[in-house]
Amino acid sequence: MTTISDHLTEQLNGLQNKALIVGLFLAIGGFGYAIVMGNMANFYQAYLIGYMIITGITLVCMFFFMLHQLVGGRWGFVIQRLLEAAMSTFPVLAILFIPIVLGMDDLYHWTHEEVVANDPILQHKAPYLNVSFFYIRAVIYFLIWIGISTLLIKWSNAMDESGDASLLDKTRDVCGPGMVVFALTTTFASFDWIMSTDPHWFSTLYGVIMIVDAGGATISFIIIMMAYLRHHDPMAKLADSERFYDWGKLLLTMTLLWFYMMLSQFLIIWATNLPEENIWYLHRLQGGWEWVSIVLVLGRFIISFFLLLSIPRKRNPRRLTRVAVFILVMHLVDIFWHVAPNLQHNGFHVSIMDVVVPIGLGGIWLFFVINRLKKRPLVPQKDPRFEKLVASIS
Repeated sequence: MTTISDHLTEQLNGLQNKALIVGLFLAIGGFGYAIVMGNMANFYQAYLIGYMIITGITLVCMFFFMLHQLVGGRWGFVIQRLLEAAMSTFPVLAILFIPIVLGMDDLYHWTHEEVVANDPILQHKAPYLNVSFFYIRAVIYFLIWIGISTLLIKWSNAMDESGDASLLDKTRDVCGPGMVVFALTTTFASFDWIMSTDPHWFSTLYGVIMIVDAGGATISFIIIMMAYLRHHDPMAKLADSERFYDWGKLLLTMTLLWFYMMLSQFLIIWATNLPEENIWYLHRLQGGWEWVSIVLVLGRFIISFFLLLSIPRKRNPRRLTRVAVFILVMHLVDIFWHVAPNLQHNGFHVSIMDVVVPIGLGGIWLFFVINRLKKRPLVPQKDPRFEKLVASIS
């Protein structure tokens, strides 16, 4: 149980190569299509959507890792290596952020001096919404995320080698404050990278909504990957129906939280009926966007909720995986719904780039996740808590 089998390594190599080929083909193809059509603004929109999806999943993987270290639970040990593999991609995400910097003029109209000069609201927000401070905050976010994830992975590696129980205390000492830092940086990053595409509108719930939204996508990603890994030792024994049942319950929890937070924000804004606030929803309830809103409520909540109510479905890896794939698709629709109406002012429009570019970025990101995953044992080594879990299963 300490090493990855040659057969699994071969399987992961194949999956990794497919992810990279598909990712590069779709991402570069989308870029080429945008150049030919002369529509780089649409490419940057699609890129931002895809980037926020993979960044959100990576961040919530780090959150789940820290949460598990603090509270324990069988659900976390089996996926610990997958969480660490995702956490290790923050340097890659920092590099992938460059196209967003290049496309700022198309994504954020507060970057245009002539626009700010004629807009009192943007002038009021200028001390925060300015290009230089935007860059500084982005650098700070990535330095914090890379620092925390690198330290946690380093101690996890050391635990595998030495079994030093004091490393668990060090990890917990970082995870407690780390969860607070995670909440703050993720909230402000969502303000900067998504909410500021409509700089006139704001919501103090927005950061929490983005975290919960990414939480559902993260659990879905975990379920899909574990359904793949469960056919190989040691996951064949550890990733049993009970573990999938645990992850299914987490996915149901995230689905309920998503609807609760979205409904809370909607009711608060609608009840106050302030023009500067309700305009955000008015954009999404007319011009064709109302159908996207309906699809989102039906798919992301109602259908997902009733599917996840079934205990037999949550215990069945194959059936639960189908639900997870569906929720990931709905997550793409959700991020599209958050971003696109702010950048498109002539009614609903969806481009092929809004689909292929996010999938392409997902493939590139998955390549690096698998590359990290296959370099270490699939389960923690010499962790006394995990050894007790294995003993109880045996």
